[in-house]
Amino acid sequence: MGSGRTRGPAVSDDARTDLALQAVPPAPTLVRAVASDASVRLTWLDGAGAGQVTAHVITGSDGHDRPSGPEPLAQVTGLVNAQSYSFTVAAVNSIGVGPSSAPSVPVMPQPPTAGNTWAMTTPMPTARDRAAAVRLRDGRVLVVAGSDPQATPSDLSVVELFDPATSTWTSAGAIGAVASGFGLTLLTDGRVLRTGGFTGAVAPLATAELFDPTTGSWTSTAAMVTARFGHSAVLLTDGRLLVAGGTTATPTGLGAVATAELYQPSTAQWTATGALATARTNHSATRLLDGRVLVAGGDAGAGGLTTAELYDPGTGTWTTTGSLSTVRQNDDVCCPGTAMLPGGDVLIAGGSGPQGLLDSAEIYRVGAGTWQPTGNLVFGRDAGFGLIPVLDGRILIVGGRDDWGPLPYAELYDDATGLWTRTNDAHYARMSPATALLADGRVLVTGGGRPGSTLAVTATAETVSPT
Repeated sequence: MGSGRTRGPAVSDDARTDLALQAVPPAPTLVRAVASDASVRLTWLDGAGAGQVTAHVITGSDGHDRPSGPEPLAQVTGLVNAQSYSFTVAAVNSIGVGPSSAPSVPVMPQPPTAGNTWAMTTPMPTARDRAAAVRLRDGRVLVVAGSDPQATPSDLSVVELFDPATSTWTSAGAIGAVASGFGLTLLTDGRVLRTGGFTGAVAPLATAELFDPTTGSWTSTAAMVTARFGHSAVLLTDGRLLVAGGTTATPTGLGAVATAELYQPSTAQWTATGALATARTNHSATRLLDGRVLVAGGDAGAGGLTTAELYDPGTGTWTTTGSLSTVRQNDDVCCPGTAMLPGGDVLIAGGSGPQGLLDSAEIYRVGAGTWQPTGNLVFGRDAGFGLIPVLDGRILIVGGRDDWGPLPYAELYDDATGLWTRTNDAHYARMSPATALLADGRVLVTGGGRPGSTLAVTATAETVSPT
C-alpha cells in the first residue's frame, strides 16, 4: 500500500528557475579574512540558485555595515590596528538581501613592521602587464613589451628604462617585434637578446634582435633555426645562449618541440645542439653553479609535465633527472617560478596543478638529482608572481593571483629553516608584474594586472628593501 501522501504536480526546470529568481540569495559560505595594515581582505563563496547577485553587505563585529559589489571579494579599510574583527557577508539580488554567512575567524590588523619596507616610486610612462624586465650592467632596468587591453595593438612595442639612482623612467627605441612569449636575456657584453615569440595572430617567430644600452636601440641579428615561443633562453658560462623547447608551427597547427640551439654572440650565429628528451613549452630553466642547465615542467599541449632534464654544455646533450612531485603551471605568463638558493639548489614554488592553486614548494637537490618538499607558502598563488633571490640569500615572492584575484602579499623563504614568512604587503595587489633585483638590494615591482570587475593594467611601480 502507498504511504497515503499525495504527490503534487511536477515542477519543470524553467519553473524552478522562475521560483529561484523570486527568492533572495542564500547565505555565502567559507568567508576568509586576511588582515593587513588597518584593513582586511575578505573572500567568500556565493550560493547558487537564487538569482543573480548584484551586491553584498559586509557586517563587522564593530557593528558597521559596509556595502560591497557583486564580486565575492572585498577590501575593508579604515580599521583600527591591534583591534580584533570578524565579519559576516550577505548577498543581494533584485528581490532583496539574503541571510548572513557564519562569521569569519577573528583577525587583527597590524601596522607594518620595521624593515622590508615598500616605497612607491615614479610610475612607468606606459601601463602594461606580462612585461619582461632585465637589469643592465649599468644598474638600470630594461622593461620590454607586455600588453594593455586599452592599447592598440594590445601587445606593446614600447620599451622603457628605469634608473634607480634618480627613480626616473626614460623611453628607449621601440622593439622590432611586437610579440609575446619571447626570450629576453642579458649577454656577457651587456647587450640584451630577444629571441622568438609570437605575434597577435599566434604566428611563431624565428627572428632575434639585440638591444644596445649605449645607443638605446634595437638591431636585428641572425634568425634562429626554428621559429618558437614559450621556450627557455639561458646564458651559459662561456657566453653562449641556449634556447630550448617551446611551441612552433606544425602541419596540423601548433605543437611543442624538443629541439635546442645555441647562439654565439661573437659570430652572431645559431647552431643546433642536442634535443630535449621530452618536447615541452612554458617550462622553467635554471643555470646551475656547475654550468649545467636544469629544465623542469612545462607542458606539451595536453596537461602539464613533471619531468626534468639537465643540459651539459660540454657534450651538448640532455639527461633526465628527478621529476617534480606535481604539475606546476604559472598561469598567464608561462613558466613555473624558480629561483636558485645560495648553496646552488633550485627552489620551485606555487603555481597551479590538476587540483587547482598550489601553496606547496619543493627544492631540486643538485647532489642527489631529486626534488624534495619544503615549507608551504603562506598564500598559494599563480599568474605571474615574482620569485627573486635577494642579497641576503633569502627568496622573495610577490604578486600573482589566488582564486579571487591579484595579491598584495609578499613572503620571504629562508633555506636554513625551510620556512616562508609573510612580510609587509606591497602597496598594490598585482598579477604578472615585471620584477628585478636592483644593485643596491632593493627589488623593483612594476606594472601588472589590478583587481576590479574588469581587470585593469597599471603603470605604478614600487620597491621593497628586504632586511
